[in-house]
Amino acid sequence: MKSIRSKVVALVVFCSLISIMICGGISIAKSVKVSNRDAEKIMRAECKGSVQDLDLMMEKIEQSVDTLAQVTTSSIEDFSRFKTDAAYVTEVTDSLAPIAMEFADQTEGALTYYIRYNPEFTEPTSGIFATKNSEEEPFQMLTPTDFSVYDPTDLEHVGWYYIPVNNGAPTWMDPYLNPNINVYMISYVVPIYINGESVGIVGMDIDFGKIQDKIDKIQVYDSGYAFVVNANNQIMYHKDAEYGTAVSEMGKGSLKTLDQALNKEDDEYQEISYTYNGEKMDAFYGVLRNGMKLVETVPDKEFISDTMEIMKGLLIGEVIGVIFSAICAFLFSSRLVKPIKKITGIIKKQENLDLKKDASLDQLIKMKDETGDMARAVNAMNGKLCEMVRLLEKTGTSVLDNSRMLGDSSQEVGRMCTDNSATTQELAAAMQEAASTTESVNQNIESVTENAKLILELSQKGVKEAQEIMERAGELSKKTQLANENTRSMYDQIMQQRNEAAEKARAVEQINTLTQNIMDISSQTNLLALNASIEAARAGEAGKGFAVVAEEIGTLAVQTRESVQNIENIIAEVNGAVLNLGDCLHAAMEFLDGTVMGDYGEFLNVSEQYAKDAKSFEEGMQQITGSVEELNEVIDQIAVSMEDIGKVTNEAATGVSLVAGKTTEIVQKMADEENLVQGNSEYAGQLTDIVGKFTIDE
Repeated sequence: MKSIRSKVVALVVFCSLISIMICGGISIAKSVKVSNRDAEKIMRAECKGSVQDLDLMMEKIEQSVDTLAQVTTSSIEDFSRFKTDAAYVTEVTDSLAPIAMEFADQTEGALTYYIRYNPEFTEPTSGIFATKNSEEEPFQMLTPTDFSVYDPTDLEHVGWYYIPVNNGAPTWMDPYLNPNINVYMISYVVPIYINGESVGIVGMDIDFGKIQDKIDKIQVYDSGYAFVVNANNQIMYHKDAEYGTAVSEMGKGSLKTLDQALNKEDDEYQEISYTYNGEKMDAFYGVLRNGMKLVETVPDKEFISDTMEIMKGLLIGEVIGVIFSAICAFLFSSRLVKPIKKITGIIKKQENLDLKKDASLDQLIKMKDETGDMARAVNAMNGKLCEMVRLLEKTGTSVLDNSRMLGDSSQEVGRMCTDNSATTQELAAAMQEAASTTESVNQNIESVTENAKLILELSQKGVKEAQEIMERAGELSKKTQLANENTRSMYDQIMQQRNEAAEKARAVEQINTLTQNIMDISSQTNLLALNASIEAARAGEAGKGFAVVAEEIGTLAVQTRESVQNIENIIAEVNGAVLNLGDCLHAAMEFLDGTVMGDYGEFLNVSEQYAKDAKSFEEGMQQITGSVEELNEVIDQIAVSMEDIGKVTNEAATGVSLVAGKTTEIVQKMADEENLVQGNSEYAGQLTDIVGKFTIDE
């Protein structure tokens, strides 16, 4: 078991450690944040300063070339003559030569300068071209590049001219190696225009070593350095990588982050983290005037070196704080434990039932801290225990006397409860039987109720069916009446058609008269044809034509007679059909008038009687439904009454059963009380023995 001292020391050390960890963690986090922020500010400011320094150098070069371009433009006073007169071109060139050399001499790092004219209207070698191998040497005038030798698309040889012209603006060219002097140079070229038409270019090639020297002088912490890339993230100068190497392919490591960041304008002068040759690096970049990007990079361990020093100091302070807290806790706990040990000794005496007052307790009571409160509590407990011992002694005697009296009373109550329990059980049995009978009656009532409900449902269904029968009877009556009216209408229509047919039959008789007239005409025509034939025979040769006509007329008369005979036969058949149709119509009319119309009348009477019977059936079913509903109400009232009787009976039986059970429990309790009384007598003796074991002041 651990002592209070060790617990106090452990608690203080633990609390100190937690507090120090929280405070230290917050301090470290804040310090790291501030340190990183300061480091970012320093590197950002350094990067901006380096960019401004390089931009200042390039700005001077731009001013020199721009001014020379303005001088060149102003020297061409007659542009039309310049495009057509070679002598005038030479005159302008001679006047510009000393001016161009003076500008080049005053430009830091200039190794070449040139003024070239548009080869479309000047000689292919016209213009000025001067160079030197080093800054110490003077410029030498050389023959300009012959444009006629190269195609305008050959950017490798004449791109220095056509790229700025195509851009239509001053252009910084990427650094390139001049193989003649083995020096990297960077060009600034300005295209010149007069009245919107290209005149040519003015440019200078600058020793790229001047820019490299400035980049090498940039010091970033201890081992940091700077390098430059072009717009396509290709190395223009790096202390370890070759010219033209893509940033993503440089060294070993994850340079994808750096490559992506260099393509984002938002990341300019922002911290970029990447891995290079297995080492974590931090970098910042800025864009130069010529479009190249200056990147300053430093190992991450140097970037956060100040932060690591702060963290190390805080950790040392935390360790010292924990040790100091442990020592203070040990000394404080030693003084705290001493009075507790004295109180523990007093409590152990009371454990041995020695309640005599200890003299050392008087000193502890005077203390005003928690230990004094504990001592005063122990002293009060000692006094109360002494009083309890005296009270127990008196109580033991009283309990013994009361136990004897309680024993006698419990035996008498037990006998009375036994008799009461038997009577109650008999009453409970009778109540349960009555409840059972009531339940049986309830079941019968439920059966009657179900049957009454079934009758009610059937009667309601009968009422519904009677209403449907009445509806169908009404519809049948309407349909019968409608059919009767339709039949009457048909009868009238047929009678009208019969009369019309009779009238038309009379027209057939008129046809007979006409056919008789035609027959008479045919006979006369035939006779006339015969006479004509006789007269033609008498005429001889002159009457042959008339004889032919007479013969044809005779033939026509014969055909007419035959046609008339056919018409008479057809008319005879039509007359027979008309007579038969009249007989049929007469029979149909007699059937409609005598049979169908009578049947419709009887059918209409039957449907009306059918509707009356359905109405009577509906009224009877409604009377049955009303009676059944009244019966259901009476049955429901009887059921409710029987349920109330059953509930009362069940409740009474339950109550009697409970009384019987409680009485039985009382009997059992009385038996238990007798046992308790006997136990109290024994306990009273034990109390006397216990009191004798305590030692108290007299």
